Amino acid sequence: MKKNLGYLKHKLIKYTYYLEILLALFVIVAVLVGVTDLVKYLVLILNTNAIDTYLIFQKFLGHILLIVVGVELDIVLLSHSTSSVLEVILYAIARKLLIYSDTTLDMAIGIIAIGMVFAIRKYLFTKEIKLEGHGNVFSAAISVADANTITGLNIPEHLGNTIGGVITKIAENTQRPIYEGVDFRVGNAKLKVMSMKDGVIEKVVIENLDE
Repeated sequence: MKKNLGYLKHKLIKYTYYLEILLALFVIVAVLVGVTDLVKYLVLILNTNAIDTYLIFQKFLGHILLIVVGVELDIVLLSHSTSSVLEVILYAIARKLLIYSDTTLDMAIGIIAIGMVFAIRKYLFTKEIKLEGHGNVFSAAISVADANTITGLNIPEHLGNTIGGVITKIAENTQRPIYEGVDFRVGNAKLKVMSMKDGVIEKVVIENLDE
């Protein structure tokens, strides 16, 4: 029963990943369409008198920041990185602050919100790492990009968005079972499964084989 449940969870995660890719493609298409609108804004600014240009330029900046939010949202959907989520929030707040803040109170709230994002990034956004022999213990949900940044390794990102996804992909390709204590090698990295729950990988040790 537990084995079947774990298999079902794995399949749901896999299909969810494909759905996220599809949504990311829709966002990219919308961003490209939005970029063409920027050209229309530029033409409108050139053909508008100086007095009325302010409002058009304000909408132009708002449109640019909205496109930036869309691009960052794409990164979130594809990388599953906590830092990317914070960047999306930061750009959304910046857009609200620069475009729609008309009073001093609005400005103050926006500045406080940006300060809170930076505080979260500095003090609360801590990587889940602890030393384990010659390796580091990570959550299996950590993105491959973040793991590479922390460890200095070059784990291929095309194998999966997360370290757990990479292990699952390697296991499928090599037809090896996944269980606590098993390790997989990719490049100069060794990925060892530390703990699992209901067939889902929870903790992974990442070791640099060159050290």
